[in-house]
Amino acid sequence: PLTLKIGTILPQSGTLAFLGPPEEAGVALAVKEINEANVGITVEVEYRDSGDTTTDIATVSATDLLSLGVTAIVGAASSGVSKTIIDQITGAGVVHFSPANTSIDFTDYADNGLYWRTAPSDVLQGEVLGNLIAADGVQNLGIIVLNDSYGTGLTAKLIETFEGAGGTVVAQPLFNTGDSVFTTQISEVMAANPDAIALVTFAESKVIVPALRGAG
Repeated sequence: PLTLKIGTILPQSGTLAFLGPPEEAGVALAVKEINEANVGITVEVEYRDSGDTTTDIATVSATDLLSLGVTAIVGAASSGVSKTIIDQITGAGVVHFSPANTSIDFTDYADNGLYWRTAPSDVLQGEVLGNLIAADGVQNLGIIVLNDSYGTGLTAKLIETFEGAGGTVVAQPLFNTGDSVFTTQISEVMAANPDAIALVTFAESKVIVPALRGAG
């Protein structure tokens, strides 16, 4: 029978570690169903960590998986992490597939036709969010933004849509992956006196939201 070896680079650590187990479970289920179908193909999978953009774990994982001769790599969850390994993977002639990347940067990326994703890009998500905020009657909007390809890309489309609907973005401070204190960003947004505040973040919202309530 034909054997297909694939790898995963999904978050076992880092800011998106909570997403890793269900994503790896999805891969495991697909492998189980293909192998149990007994149609002449056996799939083998190697699981590796992606970390986040504060580490170089994803590059180490990609190097390891490519050395094992995988045909495809599933991951990363974070667009910012995938951006650090897409050239390495597709340049090796290996399929790079993400179940979660939304960055606009990947739409026309020079990937030799080898990069794929199932999540819609932030062209859609930014438009939907911008129109939703405008429909709520918001005139002046503050945004706190994760400074990576996901955060800045989504925010650009959000601003384009919201301002196209007649609104004004009054503040858009950035923060970086790994930050745990957001006093400066919150102060900047609150000083602009917005009608509403949008958060383009990952799990950092668990810290930012209570802090905003305290500041309000």
